[in-house]
Amino acid sequence: MKICMKLQNKLVEVLDQAKGEREIHKFLKEEPLLVWATFTNCGGHSDYVIPEFSLSGKYYADFVVMQSFSGGWNIAFIELEPVDEKPFNQDGNPSKRLRGAIKQINDWHDFEKDEGASLRFHLADIAKKHDMLYPERNLAREPWCVKMPLRDPGTYVCCKYFIVMGRRSHFDEELIHVKSKFARHHSNAEILTYDRFIEVAEKLNQQNEYYKNRKIEKEDKDFLDLFAKDPEQFSISDNRNTDKYPSEINVHGTCYKVQLIEERDGCVVNILGTCYEIFEDRRTFSLNRIEPDGLGLTVAVNIESLSAAIQLAEIYERFIYFHTNTKHSLDFVDECLQPLRENPPYKIESDCTNFE
Repeated sequence: MKICMKLQNKLVEVLDQAKGEREIHKFLKEEPLLVWATFTNCGGHSDYVIPEFSLSGKYYADFVVMQSFSGGWNIAFIELEPVDEKPFNQDGNPSKRLRGAIKQINDWHDFEKDEGASLRFHLADIAKKHDMLYPERNLAREPWCVKMPLRDPGTYVCCKYFIVMGRRSHFDEELIHVKSKFARHHSNAEILTYDRFIEVAEKLNQQNEYYKNRKIEKEDKDFLDLFAKDPEQFSISDNRNTDKYPSEINVHGTCYKVQLIEERDGCVVNILGTCYEIFEDRRTFSLNRIEPDGLGLTVAVNIESLSAAIQLAEIYERFIYFHTNTKHSLDFVDECLQPLRENPPYKIESDCTNFE
């Protein structure tokens, strides 16, 4: 998924030579960041690019791009049509190929409205298996927004539909006007030309150039040199040891059993009868509560130590007991925990009992 300085030039070459849409589809599969950047805004929590999405063999999309936010998900369904075909006839009417794409988009839109829960379920399932954007982070993990999994029927999703077809050179002044009025009659879909990818590729290249040429202070250069020679020395846990995590840890007088998760940098700890997964990522930890149905609920991220993560897990679990015993809502529990989430990292020294 690296950004190549020649990305824009490579894309233009592929587009100039492409017949149909298969060549450009193959190219975009190798550049998922370009697909993501074309159809999403900055920000969000979790991001996915899924190629060739099929729902029970009935509906197909060349790409699905997903981004979670605090209240739900933005999901873009992308239909690629031929690079070398004009979307509109000279009389201003949609071409035969565009009419077929419009029908497919309308079918998707109807399915979303009629069977939204099924759509969420299939998107969540396929995201766990075939994400191309961040496979090291997303594969085998349940897609979540802040409060609930994507497959939950109550999750809010905002679906948008895009048809990519033709080049800007296919549009004279009159057809540009026809294209601008397309959304008036087809509110379910937006038409883009493949030149939109070229614009985004140029911006990605500019960003890459900026970061390559930015000034780096001597202290930062020294750190990068040390990190390049021995990155393991900067890990909180000692990756050079066979036992990455202790089999048990004493946190302020309470002994917790720790079970290593072999396939990832993390462990499982039983807190008051509930399992919590704790994962290490770039010298900080994330905390996830394993729900009764097996799904993982993210409790907090950017926690400074394993000990602090365990303490926060116990606080959270006691709040869950409080919710169960008093019938106070989970929103109330979440509100109580919000100050802890908003002030990471949770710096807890071994000789104190309070969050700083």
